[in-house]
Amino acid sequence: MITRVLSTFFFLVAVGLAVVLVRNIKSKIDEDARIKRQEQMVINKLKMIRDAEVAYLAANGKYTGDFDTLIAFIDTGSIYITQRREEIKLLEYGGEEVTIHVDTIGKVPVKDSLFVVREPLLSLVTGTIKELNLQVDKPFKKGDVIAKIVSEKGKTVTMKAPYTGWTERVSVKEGQHVKANQSMALVARKRIDDINNLPYVPDSKNNAKFELWAGVITKGNVKVNVFEAKDPQPTNPLRRKNNNENALRVGSRTEVSVSGNWE
Repeated sequence: MITRVLSTFFFLVAVGLAVVLVRNIKSKIDEDARIKRQEQMVINKLKMIRDAEVAYLAANGKYTGDFDTLIAFIDTGSIYITQRREEIKLLEYGGEEVTIHVDTIGKVPVKDSLFVVREPLLSLVTGTIKELNLQVDKPFKKGDVIAKIVSEKGKTVTMKAPYTGWTERVSVKEGQHVKANQSMALVARKRIDDINNLPYVPDSKNNAKFELWAGVITKGNVKVNVFEAKDPQPTNPLRRKNNNENALRVGSRTEVSVSGNWE
């Protein structure tokens, strides 16, 4: 009798320990996944800040450490499009003299060039387009049915918009036969819904802003413009060690670099 009671007791203890262990493991996996998602959002923001800073440098000859200035530039600034060409002149002694010309052929708004992602919409299968809901300049929402294709096996495949965006070019029409992975249209989406949210760390509980700094350093007797954008409140505890020493950042206060420390 005592043996049976003890066996039951130890069995229940073992089951309880197993449940606790599984929960702890699941909790750790969930937390790691959450940190990974949050860090990817931070990296995406830092990449956008870098792109804006590089464009600002090209237009103004320096970086800016002020988000209001950077946002105003994104909203109203332009990037000049240049074309590089070489002029080769044959010299009398058989050598060549190469002259490089850089011509400005136009300009495009920063907001429409750096902060819009354009990509082809590819057919999921080989078949015939039964329905097409894409029109140039017409917006669509994530989950909207944008096309239906009848495959060669007679199955209707429904294509839904993977994100909210708009159509810039349509390359096919209803009734047309398409191949798998064939481009059907050129679609576009914003990299960020509201450019005024660029300074803020994603999922920050206290609406924290990225630290943004710009200045000039001397390298090899040459003064060079540099900038740094940094996450002030890392979610990952490993990045919080030594006063956020390994916090996600792009650029550098001491080196001539526009790389991120995740690259």
